[in-house]
Amino acid sequence: MINLSDYIAVGQNSMFNKTVQHSDTSESYSSGLKNLLATPKLIHMAIEAAMQAIDPYLPEEYMSVGISTSFTHTAPTSLGMTVTVRATVIALDGNDVLFDIKAWDEQGDIGHGLHKRAITTKQDIEEKTALRSRFLTNRQY
Repeated sequence: MINLSDYIAVGQNSMFNKTVQHSDTSESYSSGLKNLLATPKLIHMAIEAAMQAIDPYLPEEYMSVGISTSFTHTAPTSLGMTVTVRATVIALDGNDVLFDIKAWDEQGDIGHGLHKRAITTKQDIEEKTALRSRFLTNRQY
């Protein structure tokens, strides 16, 4: 397999910015709150930042896949506000990369957590997917 330290370094990071739109709000998930950033959308931003931090530096035949996320959403963000998420590599362990995630908007911190991604080959993922889905007969796309 790949030696991660040849491509990724502790401290490497990426930031993801997005203005909250209607499609990012909790209204898409529940009717209780409107015009507030939904936690799943914030976690999606964290994952995007993590991917941007490492995927461009991997050899072409490799990719990262998410394997765990632990995130705390601490403050609300309103429609129209801008969210910034920073994902920083804090550890390399075998084929795993661990990220520290920080998120904020114009008013301050809104969340933090950890995200882990595994480095694998695209071929390995395709083979595992084919193996796991070989008994499905009624697939609809």
